[in-house]
Order: sequence, then structure tokens, then C-alpha cells
Amino acid sequence: MADRPGRRKRRRKWQRRLRRQVQTLAVQVGLLALRHRRHAVMQWLIRVAVRLGAPLFGRQFKLGERNLERVYGPTLSPRQRHRLIQQAVEHFLLACLESILRPVDHRVRFEGEGVAGLVERSPGQGAIVASLHLGCWDVALRWLSQQRSDVAVVYRSWSNPEADRLLNQARSANSFCHWISKTDTRAMLGWLRRGGTLVVMADLHGQHNPVDVTFLGLATRLSAGPFRLAQKTGCPIFPAAHVRDDDGCFLVHVGAPLAAGVDDLERLAQALCDWQEPWIHDYAEQYLWTYRHWRRQEGRRLRPLRPPGARVLAGLGP
Repeated sequence: MADRPGRRKRRRKWQRRLRRQVQTLAVQVGLLALRHRRHAVMQWLIRVAVRLGAPLFGRQFKLGERNLERVYGPTLSPRQRHRLIQQAVEHFLLACLESILRPVDHRVRFEGEGVAGLVERSPGQGAIVASLHLGCWDVALRWLSQQRSDVAVVYRSWSNPEADRLLNQARSANSFCHWISKTDTRAMLGWLRRGGTLVVMADLHGQHNPVDVTFLGLATRLSAGPFRLAQKTGCPIFPAAHVRDDDGCFLVHVGAPLAAGVDDLERLAQALCDWQEPWIHDYAEQYLWTYRHWRRQEGRRLRPLRPPGARVLAGLGP
């Protein structure tokens, strides 16, 4: 009896090691199977997989449809919400694979007031690129890393170190970037102070010391990380959107830089949200609606409802 806790502990340790080995093997096989596959082929496979495996995505579909109802209300019918979430899941899965698929450099189009300022800025001047979970972020990352050799990405590390290393290695081969864990604030500050380019996802929910903003018309608690980094370093924030356009091109749009002041964290965060919103509405089928942007007792409506963009509605049908 006295040995039982010890045996349980050893068994859990062995199970954890086995689970990590299986995960690592799955990542290795997946990378080999998918590397340099064509976009068109993967889009078709993902579409079929999502349609056939709809029951497996039931939980994500329900969360996404709740978020859509919260944002768009009766401007979308239940059928349209379901169809929109189906498209959003397909786009998200494709986005997760784009770093290992065949590059599409000849189809990437970049534009915006901030392109020159971001790419051609003076040596020693750091910059924060505020990305969001919309469209083709890894395609945009590859484009940026071809313009600058000092790009680092803030990412959420996996609990499996070996699988995490393999994934970052594969993405680095595509995007030529450095990778900084989201928990390593010191590394982020050091990178910016040395004049580097730091890419962050700036549409994440904030649990600890968030900044309060109006996002998609709703009261939202946003992660304050990117804005605090800008305050501490004096680096500008360049808002960026990246979408798959209807003509088959990949559009990367960089907005004019947002400068951080000493006491205007909320103003800076709200300015970024105001910039992002039209892109989300116009390409709603490519946004990550299956994320918990609003938790319990959050999401009070602060602005009138507005429907998604005309191109989105046209693709949803009645």
C-alpha cells in the first residue's frame, strides 16, 4: 500500500512520456506528408474534411455561432451563421498549414500606408507588428521576413518541447523568423530595444490586467501585452491585416503606425481595434470566431449592430 502513490507517479510519468512521443511522431509524419503541397489541393481536402467531420467540430461550431449572434444579431440567419462558421473553420485550418505548404510568393500583393515605414525604417528603430487571427498570417509572415532579417514572432509554446521544436523549425524554414515564447517578456523587450521587428497577435482576450476596449461593437477585455511593450520601448505599432482575396491573391495590408504615449494605453488599444474592425467585417469568413473573445458577463453591446460586408453576405446565400 505504501508503494502505491509511487507507482501511480511513475505510471503518470511514463504515460506523459509516451503521449509526447506519439505527438512528436504525429508531427513528423504530418510535416513529411504536407510539406510543399499545393494550396488548391489542401483547400479541397480541408473543405471535404470539415464537411464530413462536422460532428467532431460541434463544440467549436457552437462557440463560433454564439459569437456571431453576439456580434451580428438578427442580421444573420441561423443558416448563415452556420455556413459562416464552416467557412471560418476551413480558413483557420488552412492558415495553420500555410507555413509548410508550397510558397505562393507570386500571388502575394502588399499595400498600405505603413509598408514603407515598416520595411525601410532606420537601423536601431524597433517596431511591433500587430497581427490578428484573420486570413493568411503565415503568408504575411513569410513576406515580412523577406523584407527584414530581424523578424521575431511571439508564440504560444506547446507543452511538448520536441514537437514544439519541430514545428518552429518547419515554420522557420518558410518564414526565416526567430521565435519568442509569449511568457518571455524580457526577450521581447530586448529584441525591440535592439531594433528588431516583433510580430504579435493583438486580438487576444486579456485575463490579467487587460485593457478595456470596444471591439466589434462589444465591451471587450483585450490583452494589454503589445501596448505595454510599445509604452516601455517607445516602438510604434504597425497594424497588419492579411486575407485571401477573391481573385486568388493573398493581400497583406500594413496600416500607418500607431505611436504609444505614456498614459494612453486604452487610446492606443482602441485605435488598433478601430483599424481592425472593417477588415474583420469585410472578410468575416476568414476570422477566428471559434475563440472565446468574450467570457462570462462580458460582451455588453456598446455600438449599434452592423452586418458583415457585402462580399461575405453574397457568399453565404439567403
